[in-house]
Amino acid sequence: MEKCSVDVWLWLLLVMQPHNRRTNFILHNCGYDAIKAAGQIRDGNLLFLGENEKRRAKEVRLGDVRKLLKLCADNNVRVIAIDDEEYPELLRHIEDPPIVLFVAGDLKGLNERLCISAVGTRKASEYGIKATKGICGALAERGTAIISGLAVGLDSAAHRACLDAGGKTVGVLGCGILVNYPADSAKLKRDIVDNGGAVISELLPNARSFPGYFHIRNRIISGLSHGTIVLEAGEKSGALLTAAHALEQGREIFCIPPHDIFSRDCAGVIPLLREGAVSVFGYDDIFNAFSLSKTGENIGAELMEKIAKNAKSPKSPQAPKNLSSEKSDKSKKSVKKSGKKSDQQPRDNNEKDHDPERLSQLSPIEAEVIKLLFERPADEDRIIDKTGRDFAEVSEVLTNLEIEGLIVRNMDGTFEPVLESE
Repeated sequence: MEKCSVDVWLWLLLVMQPHNRRTNFILHNCGYDAIKAAGQIRDGNLLFLGENEKRRAKEVRLGDVRKLLKLCADNNVRVIAIDDEEYPELLRHIEDPPIVLFVAGDLKGLNERLCISAVGTRKASEYGIKATKGICGALAERGTAIISGLAVGLDSAAHRACLDAGGKTVGVLGCGILVNYPADSAKLKRDIVDNGGAVISELLPNARSFPGYFHIRNRIISGLSHGTIVLEAGEKSGALLTAAHALEQGREIFCIPPHDIFSRDCAGVIPLLREGAVSVFGYDDIFNAFSLSKTGENIGAELMEKIAKNAKSPKSPQAPKNLSSEKSDKSKKSVKKSGKKSDQQPRDNNEKDHDPERLSQLSPIEAEVIKLLFERPADEDRIIDKTGRDFAEVSEVLTNLEIEGLIVRNMDGTFEPVLESE
C-alpha cells in the first residue's frame, strides 16, 4: 500500500463520512490508492453513491481539510491513515477497517506486543472487578497491551489495572476524540496517554456519541486484538457484540468463569464457554492459548507468525447492494451447501414470524426494519435507503434488535430476522 497525503484521506473521510462500507469497497477496487479513489468519487462515475455523498464530493474543499487538520493540531490529536506505518497491522486486515484514526497518544509498539481486548458489563460485581484487576494487571506486567472501550464498569477497570501495572493500554471511543463520554472519562483518558498508551476514534473529532454506533465501534476493539476476553456479561451485554466481532475476525475468545452459573448477570458468558471459549483462571491461560514460549514486549514476531498460520483471512469488502443487485436469475436462485437459502433470496411469505405479541411491543421504526428484513436480508445502506432514516437512527435500531435476539448479522454485513421454530 503506497502512502498518500493525509489531506487526501481526510477529504475521503469528509465526503464519505466515517464507517461507510462503500468507502472500503471503492478503496479495495483502487488498490487502496486514496488519490485514485478520490478521483472516482469526485468525478461522479460511481453509480452506487448516495445523493449526500455526491453533494459533499462537490462541496468539500482543501480548506475544509486544513481546518480539520488545524483542529487536530491545536488539540494534540494526530491523524493516522490506513497506509501509515503506525496504523495497527491487525486492524488494517479486518473486513471494514477505519480509513483514518484520530489518535491522542502513541500506537507505536502494538505490532510487537500481544494485544488483548478486555470487555465486560457496566454493572460489575465485586468478583468481576477483582478478576479484572488480577487478570489484566498480570497481563500488563508481562508486556501485553490491553484494549478496551473506556466505558464505566469493567472496561474502565481493565484500563486502570493495566495502568497500575505500568502497562500500555488503548481506549477506543464511541464518540469523537474531543468529546468526553462518559462524562467522567477525561482523567482516565489523560492517564492513558501520559503513561504511553493511546485513545483513538474513527469519528470526526467533535462527533457526539449515539447508541447505535457502539456496536460498530466494537469491531475496532476486537480488531486491534489477537484475542478478546469477556470479563463478566449479562445475556444482553454489549460485550457479547465485541465477542461476535472477534469471532468474525478469526480471533481467540476467552472468558472468566462466572461466580454464579444461575445469575442473569453471568448469563452471557456461559454460552461462550459452551461453544469453546477458553476459560481464564490466570494470565498463563491466555499465553498458553497462543503457545507463546516467552512473555514480555518483544513477542510480536513469534505471535504474528503463529497468528498468520491459523488466522482467518479477512474478506474483501462487500459490493454495495444497489451495485450488486443486478445479478443473473441463476445467481438469485442459488442455494448454499447447507441447504439454507442464499442471503440474497427473498423470504417465503409463508415462513413463520416471531410471536406477534413480542413484535407488537416494538417501536414503529423497529417494526418497520423487521418488516423490511422479512422481505430479504439487508445491510445498513439498504435499510437507510428504504426507510429514509438517518445512519444514527438505523444503527441504534439494529443494535437494539440484535441485542434482543430478534435479528442476526450475517458474515456479509447483512441483517436478517431470527425465525421462531415451528
